[in-house]
Amino acid sequence: MLKGENLSKVYSSGIISPVEKKAVDNVSIEAGEGETVAIVGESGCGKTTLAKMLMGQIKPTCGEVYFYGKNITAMKNKELRGLRTAFQLIPQHPDDAADPRWTLGKSVAEPLVIAGKTAPGEIKEKVDKRIAEVGLGSELKERYPHEVSGGELQRMVIARALTLDPKVIISDEATSMLDVSVQAQIMSVLKQTRERQGCALVIITHDLGLAKAVADRTYVMFAGEIVEEGMDVFENPLHPYTKALLSALFYLDLKISEPEEGVISGQEWCRYYSRCTERTEECKKKQILRESGGHKVRCIKYK
Repeated sequence: MLKGENLSKVYSSGIISPVEKKAVDNVSIEAGEGETVAIVGESGCGKTTLAKMLMGQIKPTCGEVYFYGKNITAMKNKELRGLRTAFQLIPQHPDDAADPRWTLGKSVAEPLVIAGKTAPGEIKEKVDKRIAEVGLGSELKERYPHEVSGGELQRMVIARALTLDPKVIISDEATSMLDVSVQAQIMSVLKQTRERQGCALVIITHDLGLAKAVADRTYVMFAGEIVEEGMDVFENPLHPYTKALLSALFYLDLKISEPEEGVISGQEWCRYYSRCTERTEECKKKQILRESGGHKVRCIKYK
């Protein structure tokens, strides 16, 4: 259904001596109908940039995104606008997605109004249904964002994302600020939506327990690259970084990643080199994804 091929995104900063930074580097990813895919990795590794490229919100520097075989990166804005209702992003920070001048009910109804495919008499019914699905009372529809808690506002944003029955739902740390019990309820709603509509669900998360519980397939990102991909990544991790993520000791001590100086100067080697406890001189080479044990892993050990 949704497929990204060799996606890269380069940002440039500075005028006199511009410096380029690869936020995403040659990433390929796909999600099929009715499939839940998790993208995990530390802050700054490129997960959100990748998600925005998959949705067509930002153009990749190179690479293509296909939706049902159609190359959406080659589409013009007018053609792409017709596909917007098929993609919905649930952002991490609900304050950025809610208009402070509107009631929550009006915000939830907004996608239906813009799409223009729902009769006015049916909008209220759909809004009430979605609000109830995320576990909120109908009285919250008349409140404004500043009058509800952060968790309640996030659930309203999730309800809004579901109103158009999207084909692809991308959840960018959408449950990170919710209580555990509410997280379970929201994930249950997303799972039911996926099963009912046959949509693809892409979960971006730091919560490895959540990813393990809901994902059919997991992609592990580090410094803009996919370092491991598989269906049983958590049960059988291969890459040293994946193993570190699954270790509570390492996980609590993770830092935002930056590319090695060798990457910037063009002498590319394994980006996990400086932090890897298993590195050798052979690791000072550009690594590729290799098939091993049912996984794809970016590590010289599995050549």
